[in-house]
Amino acid sequence: MKKEKSVMIVNAGLNPNEKDAFGYYSAHSSPLFKAAGGKLVSKYKVAKSIVGNIEIQLVVIMEFPNNQAIIKVFESEAYKELLPFRDRAFTELDVFIGNE
Repeated sequence: MKKEKSVMIVNAGLNPNEKDAFGYYSAHSSPLFKAAGGKLVSKYKVAKSIVGNIEIQLVVIMEFPNNQAIIKVFESEAYKELLPFRDRAFTELDVFIGNE
């Protein structure tokens, strides 16, 4: 039986006026994702948008043991405490879960 693997794909537009909020959010959310078994697969700065009107600057892909590991982070009280910083840090934020 093949072991389930999930990826979290994050598309983000950064608020240039809230670099401190981004720093705080990143410093405090990263340990939560790592504790859930998350491993960074890749991180990209977006060079150009070809299709669509959304302005994003960053794409992050992380691998997790399963979907529930990702969902548990977002539902945790520790993560919910970061929401005011997340809301200030990003002008656009989309998070997706993908499976093999």
